[in-house]
Amino acid sequence: MPTIKNQSPFVIAIVILGIMAIIMLTPTEAVFNKVINNDFKLEYVDLIFKMGLLFFMGYGFIRILKTHMLGGLTRQFPWRFKYLNLIPVYLFIIGLLSIYWSDFSQIVPTNVLLLLFACLMVGFAEEYIFRGLLQPLFLRKYGSRKYGVFLSILLASVFFGIFHLLNLAKNDSIWQVLVQVVFAFFIGFFFGVLLLKTNKLIPISITHGLINFFFSLAFLPGIKTLQNEAAETVSFAPIILFLPLFIIGLLIYKKLNKKEIIYKLEIENIHD
Repeated sequence: MPTIKNQSPFVIAIVILGIMAIIMLTPTEAVFNKVINNDFKLEYVDLIFKMGLLFFMGYGFIRILKTHMLGGLTRQFPWRFKYLNLIPVYLFIIGLLSIYWSDFSQIVPTNVLLLLFACLMVGFAEEYIFRGLLQPLFLRKYGSRKYGVFLSILLASVFFGIFHLLNLAKNDSIWQVLVQVVFAFFIGFFFGVLLLKTNKLIPISITHGLINFFFSLAFLPGIKTLQNEAAETVSFAPIILFLPLFIIGLLIYKKLNKKEIIYKLEIENIHD
């Protein structure tokens, strides 16, 4: 009987997505609603709980399947090209500009901290699962082939985009969700390349969380912006905003050290 380590990465990816769907769609808000009577706090406490479960699941599978090396969670390879982690800063600025003219007098500091922690938890959970676990599994399968590295990054990014289809459970607009799928794919591809270039997953997880945070500031209670007013309309702006990351990811990919990636694969095979 084949063990989980010998399973196809597609099978593992589908199983992981299934577990993620079950966790995300389980109505745990009913439990927290007994002690939290604020809609904003309820939403983000519930998100922290669910993403916490996903983070520990991702970390557990990383340990079981031993994807630390290619997943950027080992000290053996140093953190290189650190400045590349600053590329998404332009998104932080755009997020701040979206609330620049807002009245901040009604903002509650604890809500800001709650939002920050929730967004960071999302960043760590999603990066550990998609870049720390699934991408290395695809690299093991295809990394030594011609264009195998590109294919592996691409597949992990596609699954990351597909994961965002779960938003259909809370959003009746199919087009809005499809836009999310597309820009999630763009940023997933960028982060996948960045991981192989810099060797470290944790900085990417933090960057991911901060992007979510700055783009979520407009939804803090007490802030009313054009983003809130346009929430019900379909906007392709996110695709335009995240497209540069995909293009930059393609450019960085061309300069990846493929020999080092193969070397990591060989080390993982030895320790497997």
